[in-house]
Amino acid sequence: MKSTYRTMASFVGVILLALLLVVPSFWAFAQIKEAAKARKRTYEVIANADGLMSALSDAETGQRGYALTGDETFLGPFMAVQGSVHSRLGELRRLTTSSTAAKHLDAMVPLVDAKLAEMSHVIRLRRNRDMKAVLAAVGTGEGKRLMEAIHVEMKGYLQIEEDALAKYEATFQAKMGDMLDVIIVISLFTLLVALLFIYVIRRETQQRLKNLVHLETKQDRKSTRLNS
Repeated sequence: MKSTYRTMASFVGVILLALLLVVPSFWAFAQIKEAAKARKRTYEVIANADGLMSALSDAETGQRGYALTGDETFLGPFMAVQGSVHSRLGELRRLTTSSTAAKHLDAMVPLVDAKLAEMSHVIRLRRNRDMKAVLAAVGTGEGKRLMEAIHVEMKGYLQIEEDALAKYEATFQAKMGDMLDVIIVISLFTLLVALLFIYVIRRETQQRLKNLVHLETKQDRKSTRLNS
């Protein structure tokens, strides 16, 4: 009976120790999941920001091509960005969690509107075949100034997001390391429990065999004394 109680107590202890290991593993997994989610969001933000700047640059290049040649096919990128730029900015605003980064986006909106208006003005002049006015408008350098200002705001915005990404990467790697440590500890603990279980079963079996042999020997001796 005592051996049974000892066995039960051992298994209760094993279960309690297992819980102490499993709970931290779930916590580490939750932390990894959260860090991965934040990292994915930041990658999405950077990709969208790069896409917006690429679209604006293509629109500016197309506008210049149209101003020089009068070929309407050059206006494809401009028409595309004109119809999507505000939704792109809105998507970036939705994904942005940093108030400091959001200020860069807020400052970018009037600059983008002014840039689109400047390009539209040059396009109208070219459609009216007023090349002198086109050259004068381009010569003011207003379009270049606006584009540079947009780049400055976007650079500041991306720097904040890239810093956040570096932080998330560090957190992710640290949590992965913690998770690996937990897995190693659980593996060693599982091995230890298995060995302990084998040892307890083997000892119980040996004890039962020993008791059985002792009982049979005692009975044989008793039977021998009775026969004699």
